[in-house]
Amino acid sequence: MKKLKSLGAAVLIGLLIGAAFWWAAAEVKDRKDPLNKSAAFVHKDAGTLYWLELASRKGKVEGKFYQRNIKEEIGEVPFMKVKDYSVTGEKTGKGYELKVNNGVDMTFDAWFSGADLIVKKQGEQGNKSYKAVDDEELDEYVKAIQEELQTAIDQSEEKEKDRLNKFFSDLESVYGYLYSADNGSFQLFIKIDEALRQGELTGSLLMMADTGNENNPYEETRYVLNGITDGHMVEFFTTVNGKAVKLEGNFHEATGFDLSFWTTDEKLSFHEVTEEEFNQKYKKFKTKAQR
Repeated sequence: MKKLKSLGAAVLIGLLIGAAFWWAAAEVKDRKDPLNKSAAFVHKDAGTLYWLELASRKGKVEGKFYQRNIKEEIGEVPFMKVKDYSVTGEKTGKGYELKVNNGVDMTFDAWFSGADLIVKKQGEQGNKSYKAVDDEELDEYVKAIQEELQTAIDQSEEKEKDRLNKFFSDLESVYGYLYSADNGSFQLFIKIDEALRQGELTGSLLMMADTGNENNPYEETRYVLNGITDGHMVEFFTTVNGKAVKLEGNFHEATGFDLSFWTTDEKLSFHEVTEEEFNQKYKKFKTKAQR
């Protein structure tokens, strides 16, 4: 009986010693993992800041991926686009495989180069280097991009003013805008007579039509236009058969625009023409319709 008790005690001691060695080995392995403690890594481009906060335990990685992007859209006040994603992953032979969840998992390979983390999206070329930073350094990066946003906001009004000045200056040099139907049934010519910096437009629309009527094969109608634009959107107002009509569209700089029209559900594409080009197109269309 005493021998059995001694044998049981020896087995128990052996198991405890084995567990202790396994635990110690795991601890050593974790200590060798650069992510065994929470760490932060930053990548900075103009107008963008990305950073990872990661921690690894027993080969499993958890953390967060942060994106800060300054968005400057013409006509809008610059703003910060903020996105934060959860990160999971595991240790691999080369480094780590990370999954970033933004509704759909994106998978990245990551490995260390010195103290910095190199990150590459699977299936894509190229990689990004993320600098290892402490909490104080990370705060400085976040503060810097916030200051960059404020600078963009401060400069946006002047940039918008310069853009509008250039747009209206270019607009004044355009003789007019022409659209020709693919089937040759009609042709439209819009001439802007006056464009104020406040966005008000006045002009006319000339509609040239091949009626297909032998007695009256060619017909043209001129409509008075009033409108508004900010260099992007454009709206014209006119009267057709006694009814008020609005034409809506968008400029492609001052060289042309897409515009709705009352005879179709599609927007028509107008391009700039010189006076000589218009006269040639006008004469050619009228002559062809009257044959």
